[in-house]
Amino acid sequence: MRTPAALVALLVVTALPALAPAQERSPWLPPPSLEPPAWQRPVVSAPPPPSHPLPPLLTRPLSLPAGILTLHWGAGFAYSELGTGGDDGGLGVSFDLSAGLGKHLQLDLGTGLRGGTLLAADRYGRVFRDDVFQTGNRFVGNPWLKLRYSFLDGPERAFSAGVEGLLQAPIAEASAFSVGVGVPVQFVLPAARLRVESGLYLQFVLSAGATTRNVLNVPVRVLFGVSEGFAVGLVTGMQMGNAFRGDASDANVQLGLVVRGRVTRSVELSGQWMIPAASPHGLDAYGLGFAVTHRAR
Repeated sequence: MRTPAALVALLVVTALPALAPAQERSPWLPPPSLEPPAWQRPVVSAPPPPSHPLPPLLTRPLSLPAGILTLHWGAGFAYSELGTGGDDGGLGVSFDLSAGLGKHLQLDLGTGLRGGTLLAADRYGRVFRDDVFQTGNRFVGNPWLKLRYSFLDGPERAFSAGVEGLLQAPIAEASAFSVGVGVPVQFVLPAARLRVESGLYLQFVLSAGATTRNVLNVPVRVLFGVSEGFAVGLVTGMQMGNAFRGDASDANVQLGLVVRGRVTRSVELSGQWMIPAASPHGLDAYGLGFAVTHRAR
């Protein structure tokens, strides 16, 4: 009887390690995970896709950052009694594109269509961006291309400056090639919610028979931020034909009012009322414009 009892005792002692928990018989294994089961974990929604915001209204750089592409669509109405023998009105549409090519380098191009009269009504659709003298006031506005380099620019600067070159093609009837050079400048005062754009632009018409051989343009545009997404402004400046020549024309001083608002992070709406020659002609001509600016990339 002693032999079977001893055999049973040996079997019990041998089986006890196998019946112990896995953690006790494998102390080198890592402890169990403290994460709750999948059905108890909170559901985290994915963030919404970016809406490609436009640069700020007031602290917008002089040249767009690399990779940013903006489109500008405009519509304008022009009225004039000058040289028409009576009241004269016309409509026009404009299209401009701006692209940031690299650090401090921006490409602009644009054109327009005019209907009804010889007035360049498309220029009023270029709210806060009318720096090109449009020759050949016919149905097609001469397309132009402009390359700008801002050698002083950045969000930390209150003053920005650059240089640019312009080429305009003679698509319209009775027009010619023209080229131009410019020095754009900008003052930004964020504490006062103020941005001032100006510069000096000189455009040459490459035609010996042209009445206007060159145009000097000195715009002054002031934008005041009422809120983060809404601003009002003033457009003025001086434009002179045949500047620095004996047959120079009188200097036209323009005057206009501008409103601009951001409706989404990537879309802005603008409007303006402008007198293209407040001096010396007064209210003999004026224009209205509306524009949509949006970021395409």
